[in-house]
Amino acid sequence: MERRYVVWPGYSTGIHENKTRCVASVAPTYPTVVPIKFQCSRKRGHGPGGEYCRQHAKKVAEGGR
Repeated sequence: MERRYVVWPGYSTGIHENKTRCVASVAPTYPTVVPIKFQCSRKRGHGPGGEYCRQHAKKVAEGGR
C-alpha cells in the first residue's frame, strides 16, 4: 500500500510518501480550515521497519499512533 499525505476533497490525489522521511502523519503548526495531515519531516531509522524518527518510534512503542 502506498502512503499519501495531504489528502482532502480539494486535492484527492495527495502527496506521495517520501521514502527518506518518517511515516508518521502530523498536523500543521498553523490553524487550517481543512483537517489535513502532513508527513513528518524528520529522518527515518527507528521503530518498526526503521520507518519512524526517534520521537515517533517512542510513541509507537508506547502504543500510540
